[in-house]
Amino acid sequence: MTVRLTKKQEEIVASPPDAKIFLQGWAGTGKTTAGVWRLRQLIDSGVPAHSILVLVPQKRLALPYFNEIRNPRRKAGADATVATLGSLSHQIVNLFWPLIAGKLSQSDPYRRPAFLSSELIQYLMFKLLEPQIERNDYFNSVTITRPRLFGQLADNLNKSALVGFPHTTLAQRLKTALPGDQEQAHIYDDAQACANLFRDYCLEHRLLDFSLQVSLFIDHLWKHSVPRTYLIRRYKHIIADNIEEDTPVTHQLLRDWLPGCQSALLIYDEQASYRRFLGADEVSAELLKELCPARHQLGATRVMSPPVQSLLGNLSELMTGEVALDAPKRKADASVAIGYTPANRSRFHTQMVDWVADSIAALVREENVKQNQIVILAPMMSDSLRFSLVSRLESQGVQAYTLRPSRPLHAEPAVRALVTLAKLAHPAWQIEPRHQVKRFDVVQTLLSVIGELDLTRATLLAEVRFVGGKLLPFQEITKNPEMRSRITEVFGERFDKLVGWLDAYRAGNPETIDIFFSRLFGEVLSQKGFGFHFSKRANPQNAYDEARIIANLIDSSRSFRHTLNQIEPDTDSGQEYARMVDAGILADQYEPRDWKKNPDAVLIAPAYTFLLRNQPVDYQFWLNIDSPAWTRRLQQPLTQPYVLSRQWPLGRVWTEADEQQTSREMLLRVVTGLLKRCRKKIFVGYSKFDERGNEREGEMRVIFDLLLRSIGSVDESAIDH
Repeated sequence: MTVRLTKKQEEIVASPPDAKIFLQGWAGTGKTTAGVWRLRQLIDSGVPAHSILVLVPQKRLALPYFNEIRNPRRKAGADATVATLGSLSHQIVNLFWPLIAGKLSQSDPYRRPAFLSSELIQYLMFKLLEPQIERNDYFNSVTITRPRLFGQLADNLNKSALVGFPHTTLAQRLKTALPGDQEQAHIYDDAQACANLFRDYCLEHRLLDFSLQVSLFIDHLWKHSVPRTYLIRRYKHIIADNIEEDTPVTHQLLRDWLPGCQSALLIYDEQASYRRFLGADEVSAELLKELCPARHQLGATRVMSPPVQSLLGNLSELMTGEVALDAPKRKADASVAIGYTPANRSRFHTQMVDWVADSIAALVREENVKQNQIVILAPMMSDSLRFSLVSRLESQGVQAYTLRPSRPLHAEPAVRALVTLAKLAHPAWQIEPRHQVKRFDVVQTLLSVIGELDLTRATLLAEVRFVGGKLLPFQEITKNPEMRSRITEVFGERFDKLVGWLDAYRAGNPETIDIFFSRLFGEVLSQKGFGFHFSKRANPQNAYDEARIIANLIDSSRSFRHTLNQIEPDTDSGQEYARMVDAGILADQYEPRDWKKNPDAVLIAPAYTFLLRNQPVDYQFWLNIDSPAWTRRLQQPLTQPYVLSRQWPLGRVWTEADEQQTSREMLLRVVTGLLKRCRKKIFVGYSKFDERGNEREGEMRVIFDLLLRSIGSVDESAIDH
């Protein structure tokens, strides 16, 4: 590392090897840097690397530790372990599963349990619960899609495991805190019945979803002397970072573990806990301070410039009502850190998008700002907004990439194209009529997979060469020279290469679905003249995105096949996988294969996705600040993350005042969190009409209007109402 430590950081890093330290402070004050240097210091002082455990809430937050562990200057040998609760519980359950065999079905007591990906969880819920839902008329007043419904059922089970209460009490907790109408009570009862049924099925078939895996680890293996002794003796030194984003059961694990450690460093980010909807609990995290005799706080930011700090102070005042003594000076400084001009106060949504692209192009070309030091954020990143931003930036010569972890596989055109080709290559599959390949699917597939093909020619090819559920060779068009001329020989030749590959594949023995995708991509679609060929892209970042998506598809299908073969060995995993993608089941949240490297491109992401990356940038663009989504939590008819929390007292009723208070806290956390990760300047923009032509005025926009009036950086006439 080339970072110079402050005296306070040096004091923390140089603490004795038996010190137990609680370190807290704002984001950007150097807490993780101190943690990484502490890891280095422990190893350099002779502590065996294999005795060190770095515990984080999610893998991406461990990136600085991975970089240190894999530093080329480090001596070869055993590495420190970097883990999440999920990976640690997976390791221990996988290693010590015979100790909990009695908790599972005894029909095959020597069979190792199978670990379920999120995709397999939803697949099994479709198969198991859908008939029960139809038979019992469950959720008859719920209008959400089946993937979202099953996602909320899985989320409820996960909450019970991560917060630490029996999954059989879910409905009781929700009905007690949310005593709405009778119909809502029925919904919670239906959700409870489905959760119970799924858990019983998993136990009977020795299947471990995330919630059961964590429960078996925390409630049984951790309490057993053998695995507990194994962990405590192996990992004598613990570094736990971002504990405010972790869950109560993780904090209880640390509470039990720390007395037996030689050293510990617990790192707590103040005013954060962005993963509350996933069970994060900053209150139980802060209580771990009691176990650490050495306590330190870092106060000086190493990210925000003085103007950004002033902007943060002004916004905090407006949102909390607390006025500081240096407020007048901060108002003058804050105007330097905000880009908010009449040009970006647009009437139409497209004008706002144009302003973003023009402003970013100016930063890159005129001020030599690196593309990866710019991020575009919105509360929700729709397909249309993403496409508009990417296309505008591409026209300006600026590369961009997107991160949307919850985006389903079937929403990606590249995935739909490969699944369509898989159906065409496997005529024996029994596909439901509504999911059979239609001419429209062929048109969209050809647009994706044949390089530079336009809509007109793709439509013509589909009309004359898609016959009887099969693609026919272009060269067989002999009686219609005008049609051949319109399509052109260039595109006809590319089309025939694809058709020839599919024909040859059908003539042989079928491959597993992941091998099929891999071969099709490598042998055809990534070659010159096809849609995923890298060198022909005007924006290479698009090829990077699509290659990442295809890699995720291959990984997803391989994982699905492996686990399904253990559960249902006689089932055609390829056919089932295609059916699952068509149904819109969410993919696992795969990281890009080179996730440890930031592409040299502008990041486009939802605000919370960026916050959880915990990586500062120079410039941020906040779009759609008039959207209520900045403060409004997602409507989830089957669950409620704040009620299913250890901090919510049993029996207390959730009121409208609680909802409003939560919304204000959400806005404060997201605004302060984003600013703490901004070095130089933010640009905020909205349009009078949103993407659908509706007028909105969310709380975020109201706050910025008040701010701009108070600091005098904009004329009153520039503020639309």
